[in-house]
Amino acid sequence: MNRLTVALLAALDATLAVAIGIGVALVPLLALWALHFQLDVDPAALWRGAVDIWALGNGSSMRITLDTALITQLGLPAGMEPFLVSLAPLAFTIGTVLFGLRTGARAARSAWWQGAVVLSVLVFALLSFLVALTALHPAVRPSIVQGTLAPTVRFAGGVVVAALWVRFREQDAADPILDGLRAMRDRMPDGTWSMIVAALRGGALAATGLVAVSAVLTAILIAVGYGAIISLHESAQFGVLGGAIVTGAELLYLPNLVIWAMTWITGAGFAIGSGTAISPIGTLVGPMPAVPVLGAIPRGESPLGFVVLVVPVVIGFAAAVVLRRRLLVDLDGRGGLARLAVVGLGVGVTAGIIVGVLAALSAGAAGPGRLIEVGPNGWATGLWTTLTVGIAAVVGMAAGPTHLADEDRLPELYAQPSGRGARDR
Repeated sequence: MNRLTVALLAALDATLAVAIGIGVALVPLLALWALHFQLDVDPAALWRGAVDIWALGNGSSMRITLDTALITQLGLPAGMEPFLVSLAPLAFTIGTVLFGLRTGARAARSAWWQGAVVLSVLVFALLSFLVALTALHPAVRPSIVQGTLAPTVRFAGGVVVAALWVRFREQDAADPILDGLRAMRDRMPDGTWSMIVAALRGGALAATGLVAVSAVLTAILIAVGYGAIISLHESAQFGVLGGAIVTGAELLYLPNLVIWAMTWITGAGFAIGSGTAISPIGTLVGPMPAVPVLGAIPRGESPLGFVVLVVPVVIGFAAAVVLRRRLLVDLDGRGGLARLAVVGLGVGVTAGIIVGVLAALSAGAAGPGRLIEVGPNGWATGLWTTLTVGIAAVVGMAAGPTHLADEDRLPELYAQPSGRGARDR
């Protein structure tokens, strides 16, 4: 493909990422507009609402200013000050990152990949800026800076990671950036690159395991709390269309719930309002928002208690055991306890960073007053995960041979054309 074609495809990918993201938010609003309001609402308000939802889902906060009549109707304190809402429905963030990964992988297969990466990010940033400008309103006002940068950072992260990963895996690809990375890798002491790769791979594996267990736990809690969820739906009297929209909104926040369950498993827990705490150590909740899916949160002391803290330990240990043999082969069979322990700590740090970032992204302000603090603390979650997974990974690395005899690694040696190939994986 020539440069013009590559540039057009990159710009098209970025445009689709923005358009589809806003479209997902716009479709239910159009249904509400047609079926409930009988088209008796300014269509511009629907567009602003869709952009606000998309920007909020990608990390931009909203400044909410309620007029006096609405404050009185909702029974809120008179003279209420404007407040921020920043609790992002992470389904939008996931969609933006996936679009970025797709764009980056496609760009990496062209000769002009650096230009395609930069162009796609610039187009995405420009579109984010323009749609943020169209959504400005005194009642709900997105931050122009956050509305531009936060979605762009998520999209750019996916683009850059995918592009570098695909290009780096192509050993014959000549490129100044990749050549610099390969030269840095080759200057490392023997075995260092294999240890870094093993730590990153193990941390990602442990974080994935925690997310998978948390998803299962979330499904179980929703099934067990189904009666409470239905009761909240009925008491709120949303109606058929309103109930469908509320359920759709809850699905957009489902990734947040999975991450909150993960923070509960790690021991850090989360909050539903200032002064509350939901963790295996103890549960302290006040009046809950009338959100039906929150009926799945168990009240009182957890019947599992501290037993649930075994989960990250088991996952960290298992990740280390799975990686140990391959790491020893990459180290030419001569690992040594110290090297394996360092990799185990690296597994814990990597898992802690991933889980901590996910926890931070899933938290935010959901409204005024005590709802200014909803979700987990990213730092606490990352630290707990680093400790539990890291210590278990060190034990897992030490719970077996620290060296391999030649006959033990014959299959891998025959499968590798050279020692260089082992380092490059």
